[in-house]
Amino acid sequence: MHRIEESGEVTFGQAIKDFIQGWVSYGGRSTRAGYWWAILGVVLYVLAGMLLSFMLMFTVRILGVIFICLLGISSIFVLIAAYALLFRRFRDVGFKTAPIVIWLLCYFFVPFVNAIAGIAGLVFMFLPTDQFVAEKENWLVRGKDTVDETQTTAAQPQLTKAAPATAASPSLPTVVFYPDGREQEVK
Repeated sequence: MHRIEESGEVTFGQAIKDFIQGWVSYGGRSTRAGYWWAILGVVLYVLAGMLLSFMLMFTVRILGVIFICLLGISSIFVLIAAYALLFRRFRDVGFKTAPIVIWLLCYFFVPFVNAIAGIAGLVFMFLPTDQFVAEKENWLVRGKDTVDETQTTAAQPQLTKAAPATAASPSLPTVVFYPDGREQEVK
């Protein structure tokens, strides 16, 4: 299993590579471009496979049947990888694990709610990275001040002292530098 952490511009080739390598990676993040490039790749794969299998059915019937069976077996892989991609995309938007699991359960098992969950899921796929990140972390979304739960190493702030004290300032302020570029003075 390969952890996928997409950021910035993602090309079609990189999205397909991440889709295949992260086929069971439910942690990490996939950007909006990475998601849609991978979905385009899946659609092209299915269309090409169906076209080739129908062409084989009219020429060499047994090869067409074998190819359709192989396409059906590979669709299991594609389906598992697509749900892993969907999970990573929800994380990229800002959701935590519990709401994603609740959404999936509603989508699959709650009649009439599954249509609403499907439409909401489609809308979430169009949202930019960190759209739902809140000021403070809660059970639903990540917070701006918290470390992303999908990261492998926790980025801790670095404590440093300000410039040496002069006669005008007898006490030194402590400044906290965060990895994302923010700094905060602690009194």
